[in-house]
Amino acid sequence: MKLTRLLPLALLSELLALSTRSTLFSLIAAVLFGLFFIRHWHSLMPYPRRLGLATLALLGIWLVKAPVDLPTVQRMSSAAAYYAAFIGGLGLVGCLVKRLPSLHELHRFLLQGPRSLFYPRYLLAALGLGSILSFGMLNLMSSTLHSYLQHFPAKHPAHREGRRGVLTAAIRGFALVPLMAPTSIVVAIITREVPSLTWPDLLPYGAVATLVLMLIGWRTENRHLQSLCDEIPEVPATSLNPLVLGTTLGIAAIVALASLTWLNITQAALVVVPCLVSGWLFLESPGKAYDELAEYLAGMRNEIFIFACSALFGALFNQLFSLDHLAPLLGGSSQIFLLQCAALLGIVGMALIGIAPIITISICAGLLAQLQTAGINPLGPAVTLVCAFSLAMLLSPFGPAVLILARNASTSPWKIVFSWNGYFALIAIPTLLLLSWLVQWTGWRNAVSLCIHAL
Repeated sequence: MKLTRLLPLALLSELLALSTRSTLFSLIAAVLFGLFFIRHWHSLMPYPRRLGLATLALLGIWLVKAPVDLPTVQRMSSAAAYYAAFIGGLGLVGCLVKRLPSLHELHRFLLQGPRSLFYPRYLLAALGLGSILSFGMLNLMSSTLHSYLQHFPAKHPAHREGRRGVLTAAIRGFALVPLMAPTSIVVAIITREVPSLTWPDLLPYGAVATLVLMLIGWRTENRHLQSLCDEIPEVPATSLNPLVLGTTLGIAAIVALASLTWLNITQAALVVVPCLVSGWLFLESPGKAYDELAEYLAGMRNEIFIFACSALFGALFNQLFSLDHLAPLLGGSSQIFLLQCAALLGIVGMALIGIAPIITISICAGLLAQLQTAGINPLGPAVTLVCAFSLAMLLSPFGPAVLILARNASTSPWKIVFSWNGYFALIAIPTLLLLSWLVQWTGWRNAVSLCIHAL
């Protein structure tokens, strides 16, 4: 049996673990994922392999320093299986989206209407598609843009200014996914570490942060996008209605499951999406569906490995360097705000030197539960982590999002980080820190109303 066929079984085991609250199924999922990655180690890209070696080194140090604690091993294995299943299960929706030919007309659809609204339209489209397709959205935007630009002369500004506008809006819209979508991995990490925090708790602040980030880049990037509407080809009759309808039905199913069961909204998304996609594929082609699921998951091996390994790395780090003694020292408002500043700047700074934000988020999230135990509201720091993850996606020259755009734009990742997004980040960082402070010390209703009034 090809070991790629283990991946749907691993995903199914983790879904059963969530549905039955059984740790046994989660351990089975961890073993199945582990067997696959041992066999396919050499097919991983260099960064995931380096992360794996660093995690193995931490594991070795932990095993030497402390006796084997089976409950701790079980928790770490379950966390790795959960995050691997999360990124893989939600990524399966790409199997359905590629069956929608209307997506090839995406840019013609977005460049309709008032020119002043091009940037928010692209931003919200990237947010919506990114919450479904993850990194596949960036490839979709880039490939369809290449086809669209064929309608313009070789030296037309659309090839330079328009391409920059689209790709900048795409990555900034993708960076909004952690702020708005229950399918975001950072929301999954936070809600798993602090079960009392849910996606609806984070959503009001994410919506305000999204509005702020949209306003910061609107004027500059909208000017670039307007170069794409000259000599625009006739708009075809196809539309995105099938995608919108399918997304709406999926969200309704997720909300219903979360309302009727013990699952939170993020866990419900992990259960609903793979079940709907698998059901569709098996109805369409029963004999080929399992192999298609296996091959699609195998194609995401690098992302799945990074998220699973990051969970292990963060858990091992917190075992070796306990944060228990830190939380009681953070009782004052100034200390908490300094912690929030350090977390946001640290996560963004680490991303700039090549440390994936998912690793630093996994480490920092371990402190949230300790803050709650010490009687400190973890909501403000949690909002800071979400905002930091969002910015780090824009500012990591080694991250997959920036590398995808650099390859498609034939430019340097450093240019995307500093030239395209540097000024944007300089304005966004203090603004998001102010939002985090307001969340922590004024309550969410007052914070949201203050932000809206200021805008």
